[in-house]
This record gives sequence, C-alpha cells and structure tokens, in this order.
Amino acid sequence: MNNLKLPILSLFLLIITTACTSDDDANLEAYTIEDLSAIHNNSSKTWKLEAYYTDHKSEQKSKQNDCFIDDTYIFKPDGVVEVISGTENCYYDANELAEAEYRFYEEEGLLFLTMVRGEVTDDLVKSLSFSLQLIELTENRMVFSSGDKKNYKQALIFIKN
Repeated sequence: MNNLKLPILSLFLLIITTACTSDDDANLEAYTIEDLSAIHNNSSKTWKLEAYYTDHKSEQKSKQNDCFIDDTYIFKPDGVVEVISGTENCYYDANELAEAEYRFYEEEGLLFLTMVRGEVTDDLVKSLSFSLQLIELTENRMVFSSGDKKNYKQALIFIKN
C-alpha cells in the first residue's frame, strides 16, 4: 500500500495543476512585437479616443470623457505617445499638460498605456496619472482597460483617426 501512495499523490497533483486554469489568464491576450505595428504603423499612427469609461460594462463614461476625446494621440514605435491637446482641459484649466507613453513587456506579451495630466505653475508641479493594459487590438481599434474582455472597468477605447 505504501508503494502506491507516491504515484497516486503525484497523479492527483498533476491532475490539479493541469486541470485548473484561471479565468483571468484565459481572458488576457499575449501580444508580440509584430502586433505592435497595428499601434504605430512602424513609424507613427494617429488615433482618437472614442470614449473614456469609468465602467464600460454599465456604459458609464468618465466625467473627463469630453476632454480626453478632444485630444489626438500619435503612437510611435519607441513607446512615445504624442498628445495633441484639444480645446477642453481635463483637470488644470489653461495650464494643463498632457503626456502619454506605452510600455511593452515582450516576454509576457503585455502592453500598458500610461496617461498623465499635469500643470506647472511657479515652483509647483501637480499631476494625475493612470495606467491601463491593452486587452484588444485590431488595425482600427485599441482597448486599454483595468478589467478584462468580459468585464471592462476603467477603459480607453481608441479608434484609428
């Protein structure tokens, strides 16, 4: 009987580790360096925001939706996102600065976008920032979210300009 305990225990552990998959892992798409050409077109690509949601599932748009969709975003291969501000500011009135960048983690196949809004007045610098993960990518649409494909939370939805 003792001779059977180790093989049975090993088989049981093997079944548990291979049978269980995380729903979160199943919903995450791994991107490759080649996929990034859809973002920047190997030189630059201009995008507009379709919407900025605080909760995409309930279609609740952010209070700052109008100012974010007012801007133009030019994605470049080096991780830089040039933000051309529109006429409406999000947080800091006429002194607002807008910046963004993306970072690709090739080994994991993950891409994150960081948006920064700030102002510089005299000797004081104020800023707000957030980062969201790329969860959907086509030639004409990108979705960055804090949730997954089935449960968007905060989300930026870009469409090709």
